[in-house]
Amino acid sequence: MKHIVYPDSDQTTADLFTGERLARVHAIGSFDLHVGEPETDAESLRRIGDADAVMLGWKMSDDVLTALPNAKIIAFTGIGAANHVNLHIARERGITVTNTPGYANDTVAEHTIALMLSVSRQISRLDRDTRAGGWNRGLPSYDLKGKTLGLIGLGGIGSRTAQLANAFGMRVIAWTRNPTDEKAAIAGVKFESLETVLSESHIVSLHLELNDETQGMIDAKLLNLMDKEACFINTARGEIVDEVELARMLESGRLAGAGLDVFSAEPLPADHAFRRLENVVVTPHTGFNTPEATVAIMDIAVASIEAFFAGSPINVVT
Repeated sequence: MKHIVYPDSDQTTADLFTGERLARVHAIGSFDLHVGEPETDAESLRRIGDADAVMLGWKMSDDVLTALPNAKIIAFTGIGAANHVNLHIARERGITVTNTPGYANDTVAEHTIALMLSVSRQISRLDRDTRAGGWNRGLPSYDLKGKTLGLIGLGGIGSRTAQLANAFGMRVIAWTRNPTDEKAAIAGVKFESLETVLSESHIVSLHLELNDETQGMIDAKLLNLMDKEACFINTARGEIVDEVELARMLESGRLAGAGLDVFSAEPLPADHAFRRLENVVVTPHTGFNTPEATVAIMDIAVASIEAFFAGSPINVVT
């Protein structure tokens, strides 16, 4: 029998390991779950011990990864495993790393649409003003119907966002590294160049994974292709965008607005421009976080461990 450890769960996730889900884990072997992130590498190693499999919620340091005595698989409970586990070290040590693709396609897409609506209808600002005793009915807003949405990236989340935007009557264009007629038909988009997506869209929404190729990809040159009346939405990763230039454009009126769920520094620093700009709607990297998505992520992670020890690995990152 194998030994599985979840060294850094939160209480909400811990509460999910009952009934059938817990039985599935116990069918593989013994299972230890710890609530709360380890405060030190030594504590992390103590919790993991001689585990054959690690379910990982947050970041694992290189020192911990190098020192794991028996781990054969790390099942990361999210998409961006490369941002939490050093894949090069894992590969060298022969440790398989998996992620949980598709768990929050609907969840993040809906959050993306919510940010679009909040920006286009000035919901956050109107809420603040009304609570303060104002009655400002003159703030400019606009319909989504008939507007062009430009998607940068068309994976599961981008594709679902396109489908929802089509239901609003938007025209949807997209850029992806691997465009196909099938992808276009499923999502209801027209593929264009990256420059065209940025320059022709009323709203630009980012849906790329963070990796060596995408870090800093949306630079000042690309951002300045956008129309001054356009808005920028990011539910992907803050590090993909030149945030300094984005803030400058928003503050100067060079860009109309933004809806941001992710940032290069999280939590968002107290002195960050995004916290004081009226034309920016910010949420605390919570676009993925619903009960439905949490259930899905745990089920996919457990399935990855089951498949690995059955000899047919799935969801493999490296």
